[in-house]
Amino acid sequence: MMIQKEKFLNNVLLNGIQDMVYIMELGHNGQFVYNFINLAVKKYAGFTDAIIGKNFYEVLDKQTADFLHQKYEEAIRTRDCVVYEDLYPSPLGETRYGENVLTPLIDDDGNCVSVVAVVKDITERKIAEQAAVKAHEMLVEGKQRYQSLFDYNLDAVIAIDEDGMIVAGNRSLELITGYTYQELIGIPYTTLVVDQDIQNAEKYFEIAINGILEEFRIKMKNKNGRTIESIVKFTPIIVNNQTVGIYAICKDMTEQIKIQNKYNESENKFEIIAENSGDLITMLDYRGKITYVSPSYRDVLNFDADEYIGKDFYHNVHPEDIQPLLQSFEQSKKNRKPWVAQFRQKHQTMGWIWSELRGSPVYNYKNEFKQMVVLSRDISMRKNYEDKLKYFAYHDSLTGLPNRRYFNMQLKEALEEYEHDGSKLAVIIMDLDHFKSINDTFGHDVGDKAISEFALRVGKKIRQADTLARLGGDEFVLLMKDCENKEEVIGIADEIIEAVKAPWVIEDAKFVTTTSIGISLLAKDKANTFESLMKNADQALYEAKNAGGNQYFLKQ
Repeated sequence: MMIQKEKFLNNVLLNGIQDMVYIMELGHNGQFVYNFINLAVKKYAGFTDAIIGKNFYEVLDKQTADFLHQKYEEAIRTRDCVVYEDLYPSPLGETRYGENVLTPLIDDDGNCVSVVAVVKDITERKIAEQAAVKAHEMLVEGKQRYQSLFDYNLDAVIAIDEDGMIVAGNRSLELITGYTYQELIGIPYTTLVVDQDIQNAEKYFEIAINGILEEFRIKMKNKNGRTIESIVKFTPIIVNNQTVGIYAICKDMTEQIKIQNKYNESENKFEIIAENSGDLITMLDYRGKITYVSPSYRDVLNFDADEYIGKDFYHNVHPEDIQPLLQSFEQSKKNRKPWVAQFRQKHQTMGWIWSELRGSPVYNYKNEFKQMVVLSRDISMRKNYEDKLKYFAYHDSLTGLPNRRYFNMQLKEALEEYEHDGSKLAVIIMDLDHFKSINDTFGHDVGDKAISEFALRVGKKIRQADTLARLGGDEFVLLMKDCENKEEVIGIADEIIEAVKAPWVIEDAKFVTTTSIGISLLAKDKANTFESLMKNADQALYEAKNAGGNQYFLKQ
């Protein structure tokens, strides 16, 4: 039964997770050794259980192994989560993006000796991010070119007499049409207009001769026959109150029209990505004010876009997370590098939810910071996975009780309290007498249930403040804090002995068994350490079993 429950726990917490999960142990030689991989690793990364017990350098190429070793050492050194992105090859031979979260685990002595890595495949998100950034860059580039053409290019100007003949032109006219000044003088202005637009040009010419200013669009042609999309404004040339000709101001719009088409295409792509993305896409100006939020805000946070536009980027962020976000934002602007952060933001109905963002700073042609493109997503489920993994690291899968690692932490804390304020404590180690015969007679399923029943019976006899943990097999340990005296501890031991020797009925198995108990109390005449208390309790248990069991022995 214990094996089945452990398999069930692994399947639910690890193999049921779609993300890839690695558990790496830090060996004595400083190398990280594969201790566990879930089904997702086998499916998406192509590894098998053959890598268990091997280190990075035995499985991966040196460059990749060096990189991973550095990241895992960082998690061990900082005792904090390390988040980074990297590439990994899939079994199909394609390169995919992975988002790695390394969580260090603390051993009995407070040392970080293992790391849990949760790797999320973010290939589709990266493609969407790259497409969004590229579309935005094209949009910015299109705007800049469009503005430059209007601000800095000189328009072509043609002086035309009342008979429609060119009498003068500026340098820009030569550049646009390809004709020299000498070739232009004395020819009809309609020579520069495509055939299908000549009638329209003549109509506006007559209107201008009569003193009416008009602007219209026509297609011109240069000496090589290339078509020039133009906006033309006819202005009368008035001398002595009489119209003697026309100034034609021609703005070459060919490039602008091409750029406008690209701009529209880029804008459409950006809108398609933003409209269909499940992530939250946010645009911030140089002050950190929100200028755009994607429609997904409504689906993810249940807030409309109007709730955010014009607000600071930390609007609706948990107060405890605002300052770290502000620092990360400013650091990204200064270093000109993307930034990644985890934070809590407000959901309209669900309260605070965990999110993760990736911000990319955008600069103009003068290298001035202009805006920040931020993509964020809900990681509440991943946070829940991490919590479950931490619970799994400190609890026994069969009984649900704390395990040896958790108990050791509690005992060390209790000893520190004893050194500080003299709080009394006792350690009790116990097991079932003749447990092997129960397994041999009734089978391991009944044996597992006997261990669980033993935990229940003992749990009913201890105080709420006490810590009961399973050390392994049928061996349990009890930490009693704030003990009044030795008699109180012995009283608990007697109650446990009486509870255990009551008849047992598990499925069809009926039997009677007992327990042996070893008690370790604080010594008055020598130092009390973690090792001395555990050693005394273990020795007392040994003496109780040698004396026939169903009793306790006490050492101090």
